[in-house]
Amino acid sequence: MFDRIASAIHDRQLGRWEKKRARGKQSFVWYRGALRWGGIMFVLTTITNVLVRHRELDWMLVVSALIACPLAGYLWARCIWFVNEHRFGYKAKQ
Repeated sequence: MFDRIASAIHDRQLGRWEKKRARGKQSFVWYRGALRWGGIMFVLTTITNVLVRHRELDWMLVVSALIACPLAGYLWARCIWFVNEHRFGYKAKQ
């Protein structure tokens, strides 16, 4: 019984990955990583520093977060790409 459920989940995840993969690696890395994940992290970092810690807006922190968050998102997305390529059995193109 659980094998059917696990197989159905894997098939659904594979279908979603194939759609993302069809758009290409660069699209995935830049859109989902640098812009989406990095952008969300930048906004959350800025909100946390201003509202929660009750600090004034430090422009050096904002600029460094604006550089670091998209860079971290880019690296995260590259790692996720290679993990999913391996997980779903695609040959890595070098």
